[in-house]
Amino acid sequence: MFPGGRVDKADKGQGEVERAKAAAIRETMEETGLDISGADMATLSCWIPPVQEKRRFSTWFFIVRAPDAPVKIDQGEIHDYRWVCPHEFLAPVPTPDITIMPPTYLSLKTLTQFSTVDAVLSHIHTSKTDIFETRFIKTPLGFVTLWKPDVAYETLDLEQLGPRHRLNCYSDRWDYQRD
Repeated sequence: MFPGGRVDKADKGQGEVERAKAAAIRETMEETGLDISGADMATLSCWIPPVQEKRRFSTWFFIVRAPDAPVKIDQGEIHDYRWVCPHEFLAPVPTPDITIMPPTYLSLKTLTQFSTVDAVLSHIHTSKTDIFETRFIKTPLGFVTLWKPDVAYETLDLEQLGPRHRLNCYSDRWDYQRD
């Protein structure tokens, strides 16, 4: 799981993304003891829950090189940790041993495309930030998460021919499709 939390009044910055970065720096320090304040942080994505959710808020994912320092477990929000490469973490998904949500899954899936932190940062710094405004559909096999420009985003017709941007979350496999 990535360190996370919410933007507080103390998180200063011009605009939503800068305040979210300030919150990410603060939350990472609080949860892990790692200081990422001087780092070259890259904006990976923004996630917006479905309109039917009672609480809606933007969740920003950032990528930064971890400092060469020990993680401090606070026994509050963190009880244990381990560093693991994204491919290794995603290999058993879905599994009853790990609860993972689509934003975490797709963020890690993106990272599997790269073999070094420098390659990830270089790519993300030169790419447009993905905005994922989510819609869910329950199916007999599990659920499907949709994002624009998936052809079914507006109609919810999963059989419709056209562009795909979806995550099929079935009990035996997860399948990300993006044209």
